[in-house]
Amino acid sequence: MRTLRLTLALSLAFSVSACDQAQTLLDKYTGKKKPVPAVVDTPPAPVAPPPAASPVSALPDAGKVGSVTVNAQGTGASAAEAVDEAMRLALKMVNGTTMDLGSEQLKVTLTLSRGRNTDALRGTAFAEQVVQSAGGAITGFKVNALDGPDSRGFYQADIEASVAKYTPPAADSKKLKIVIAPLRYDTASFPMGGRSVPSEKVAEDLRQQILTALTNTGRFTVLDRDMGGEVAQELDMISSGQAPRAEFGKLGQAMSADVIWVGKITSFAYNRHARQLQTSDRELVSYSGGWAVSQKLVNVATRQVMLSESLRGEAPKVAATTLGSGIDGAQVSEGMQSEIANRIVSGIVSRTYPVTVISRDGNAVVLSQGGQAVREGGRYQLAYMGKEMFDPQTNQSLGRVESDCCEVVIDRVTPTMAQGRLERVQMPLDGLQPGALQLRGLVTARVAAATDTAAAPAAAAKPRPARPAAARSEAPAVAPARDDKW
Repeated sequence: MRTLRLTLALSLAFSVSACDQAQTLLDKYTGKKKPVPAVVDTPPAPVAPPPAASPVSALPDAGKVGSVTVNAQGTGASAAEAVDEAMRLALKMVNGTTMDLGSEQLKVTLTLSRGRNTDALRGTAFAEQVVQSAGGAITGFKVNALDGPDSRGFYQADIEASVAKYTPPAADSKKLKIVIAPLRYDTASFPMGGRSVPSEKVAEDLRQQILTALTNTGRFTVLDRDMGGEVAQELDMISSGQAPRAEFGKLGQAMSADVIWVGKITSFAYNRHARQLQTSDRELVSYSGGWAVSQKLVNVATRQVMLSESLRGEAPKVAATTLGSGIDGAQVSEGMQSEIANRIVSGIVSRTYPVTVISRDGNAVVLSQGGQAVREGGRYQLAYMGKEMFDPQTNQSLGRVESDCCEVVIDRVTPTMAQGRLERVQMPLDGLQPGALQLRGLVTARVAAATDTAAAPAAAAKPRPARPAAARSEAPAVAPARDDKW
């Protein structure tokens, strides 16, 4: 029975195979192709879009307080003195002389080892007491080794200490630290359109405008000297233990200035001029005035004068009239102060950080400064900075050879940079490095004069129609106001 089933299975297999072979020969003879099974395209898996940049701006960098672990060795006539000396050295290794080791809190910490034997100094109880009494100046302490006395009778201590350290903002390390001194003046008040303005108020308002403008340039670390009481109150909270111990590293971190700006107001007035008319009781009133300021920029370390100049300006005049038109003295004063601040800041910036072209795309450029350094819509001269020249006798740098390059028209001004476009290019710009083009003075007035000069010949060449004789005696279209009482 089993043999019969096997025979039937083999016969069926050979029959199916023969049928397939026969069908293949038939398709080949008739040219019919065997259908190919359809391939279904599988769509690719969707790719997740890259995470979008966070629209939230980064927090301002005001520095941070951390801890630095150091090893220090000390030597003393006793084991306690050696440990004290090692702790002093560890504090100086991290913070230098910025940390006041003479403070009452550190005095107690640096004398804890007195009266203790070698075994007590090596114990964990002493290490915990050091951290507790340091109030955040030392966040970790351990005595690695304590040997002695040697042949001279001295002990050697090797300690490991974690000391609090304040790290200032990284960006401020490359900025020039400047202090703006209070402006000086000789008079108690300044005349301003028929009334007097206290000189102290004008000087303080002007100083605040200079502080704000210099800060907005992003080129200076402007140090404050007015809020001493408020700052001292905050630091007292740290030293007295009212603030977290980790804040102790902020003590003793006050910066000193690299340069100091000193200014004096020599003139600041907007005078009222009045003349009594002879034929009536009316007055002929006019207004005019201006300002004058001297400034110096002094190197604090060497007391060398880096910049010294006198600046002057005029306020808009009001023509003589009997119509009794008054002026807003406060508004005139603010305008004069704004002009003075702009001139002063421009002088400081151009002397310390010249404005340069840092990026160029065709004729579109980005300048390295904004704020008060340039004004929107202004046209400035750009100079190409060539080879630096030196005095053969003193070897002092005389500056770089300058060549006129082009002009830039400022389209947009931000507190830290400006955008504009180049015009009247006089030299190839390809291959110039960032900073090779420096900003020079305004050229708006010169351009306007050149435009008028060029237009004059055209106007002269254009024939003018003959005017009738009667027209010669005609009054102008807009006649000035006449005063029949003068």
